[in-house]
Amino acid sequence: MFTRLRSLSSMLLGLVPTVLTLALLGAIAWWGYIWDWKIPTLPELLNPSAERSRAEKENEGNDEKKTEERQSADNSLPTIHLSSEEKLKAAGVTTKPVEERLIDEFVTAHGHVDFDQNRYAHLSTRASGTASSVFKQMGDEVKKGDVLALIACPELARLKFDLQQTLLTVQTRQVDYDRLKMAGTSTALKDLKNAEFALRDARIALSKNQQSLQNLGLNVSLDGLTALSDEQVASRLRTLGIPDSLLQRLDESKLTNNLLPMYAPFDGMVVHRDIVKGEMVDPTKPQFILADLSQLWICLHARLEDVGRLREGMEVAFHLDGPNEDAPPAKIKWISAEVDEKTRTVAVRADVSNPKGRLRPNSFGDARILVDRKKLPIVPNEALQAIVSHEDLQRFDKASHVVFVEGASPTEFQPRPVQLGPRYEKYTVILSGIKAGETIAVSGSHVLLSEMQRERIGGDD
Repeated sequence: MFTRLRSLSSMLLGLVPTVLTLALLGAIAWWGYIWDWKIPTLPELLNPSAERSRAEKENEGNDEKKTEERQSADNSLPTIHLSSEEKLKAAGVTTKPVEERLIDEFVTAHGHVDFDQNRYAHLSTRASGTASSVFKQMGDEVKKGDVLALIACPELARLKFDLQQTLLTVQTRQVDYDRLKMAGTSTALKDLKNAEFALRDARIALSKNQQSLQNLGLNVSLDGLTALSDEQVASRLRTLGIPDSLLQRLDESKLTNNLLPMYAPFDGMVVHRDIVKGEMVDPTKPQFILADLSQLWICLHARLEDVGRLREGMEVAFHLDGPNEDAPPAKIKWISAEVDEKTRTVAVRADVSNPKGRLRPNSFGDARILVDRKKLPIVPNEALQAIVSHEDLQRFDKASHVVFVEGASPTEFQPRPVQLGPRYEKYTVILSGIKAGETIAVSGSHVLLSEMQRERIGGDD
């Protein structure tokens, strides 16, 4: 019995090294699993849960990356392999590196040409009367200060007579006051004060008459009138406001005190006239419309989704519908703060110079507003082939064409779906799908398209 217990204990002691070895290997395996078979740092040993979370996130990121790569591989089109370079040449396939070019990005808007409202005026007579003479016709060029017409105005004649009479009253009372003042102590103080008050009252009335004439656009110098005789004052007031150049054309003997000139307030053109000689006119209805056509406005109606990209000072290229020509370059000066409740567009205004008068107000056209300028790859138009498969169109929702990118050998091409940008006469801008410097098939790319379709349906040569 004792011998059997002794042999059992010896056998168990012999298994201890094996058990310890297995336990050590298990511990090493557990350690490697936890620390991804890396030697952990001291902070990682002190906080192993945080490190495990980081490792789990990295594993998740790697899994997502692998999934994206697998999906990208699933969405890629099959590579085309031609048997030889001779077959490539026989098919007329030529290659060319993708170029990069500075491309302008535009926002488009419809609009029209309009008068510059700061240089556009409806002109009316300042007092009611009858048109005595009309000097300017519709379409005439005028300079600032030119007389457009003379209006026979009864109110003006009354104001001139009142001014002449008040001027005489001031002169008379001035003489009376001076005489009493020179008399010295022999003059009663009360009489001197009354004379002074009467003189001041006459001067106020004279200023009132002067202001009434200025309200009609006629400036009269009182200092220049006081030294003149009554006949000279009457002659001066009769031609008040009429330029000497115009007086030479008029019969001075037929001039009356009631002629009120209408002046041009700035350089421009008479674009409308509603007055004839002998017609009754009044301030409520314009007789002339004057506009400066050397500077105009381009009024645009921008889409609401495009307004956020617009800024003052941006260049505007405006193409006219009727003449089929481009307006001179313009720049944005104002963007409205509100949206039109009917059209749901935003008003944008640009200033444009019109030195030669080619632009005509109320002309319609389309504008292109430069909003950005950046380098993008371009490819010749013949290098693009349309995707005809409905399945491919659904897979590549933003791509409608493919280009064939040269692979590891000259006879290997990878079909690459591309998103197209603006298309020009000889080339097309590519927004995504290829990069500058990659070599693509240009002429003969339709042969590669046929080869791709044949391989996909399992055809033979």
